[in-house]
Amino acid sequence: MFSFLDMLNHSLGYFNINTKLKNKIYTIVALLGDGYLIYVTYRLLANHVWVRGLLYCLAVLLISYYVYLNAVYYFLDKTSRFDVLSPWLVKITGYDQSNENPRKSRAERAAAVINNQANGYFTDSNLIQAEVAISHEEQRNLRHLVDQLVEQGIFIADYDGKDSTAIIDEYNQTHEPVHALNKNQTPPYFDLIHDEPEHRLEIYAGLNQMERVKVGHITKVGLTDVHSAHEKYRLYLANVYVTGGPNKIPGRRGTTILTDGDFGLVAHVAYKNREQGNHPTSRRELYR
Repeated sequence: MFSFLDMLNHSLGYFNINTKLKNKIYTIVALLGDGYLIYVTYRLLANHVWVRGLLYCLAVLLISYYVYLNAVYYFLDKTSRFDVLSPWLVKITGYDQSNENPRKSRAERAAAVINNQANGYFTDSNLIQAEVAISHEEQRNLRHLVDQLVEQGIFIADYDGKDSTAIIDEYNQTHEPVHALNKNQTPPYFDLIHDEPEHRLEIYAGLNQMERVKVGHITKVGLTDVHSAHEKYRLYLANVYVTGGPNKIPGRRGTTILTDGDFGLVAHVAYKNREQGNHPTSRRELYR
């Protein structure tokens, strides 16, 4: 019986099964083993093998306790009030479930900071989304910058904390790859520079102003061509988010496949009419 359970336990390692489902299977396997131990214990006590029978009885009680705790946790998504060992083990080992995924908690903290990060304060009435194009040189610069930011922990690339199951579920809903780079992440420094020789409004970004590089250029502001918009309005880069890059899609049997892709930029521009000084400009004009 034990050989069969051990073989089943090892066999599960050959399959790509969701961790929670695998733990449920282990709990069921442990329950079967516990049932077999109960039978063996009964036969020993019935044959008056008291010492060995009492030892097996103690083992049955311990295994039953752990099976109960696992069943409550993995099948009911709860913790039992009879779980007196876990707090004691936390003190002994220093392990805490709240720190089980430190990268995810770090990502949440970073997202909270990044979502409030902008190039100054602008109201929604002063902002409009711009269309951004990225050349080969700018893509190379942007990729290098993202690698730097991820390496230094400024950008987080952990699929917004999603595991393989969550990635597959999101893909099935959106039919879009799930990107490694977490959403709404802004470089520490960014600015909008008018490149007169190239006749472009270039987006520069970097770890700081000293290390800034060209990462994209604006082609439209709202529905207005960038050249017309630049002639009529003063344009300011309010915020910019990095998108795209490496991503995952579903593979076979519940697995995911890592693929690569170009990075992109989502930029919002603040504006005001050159002839009106500090008076606000109607957003409707830029959508004509």
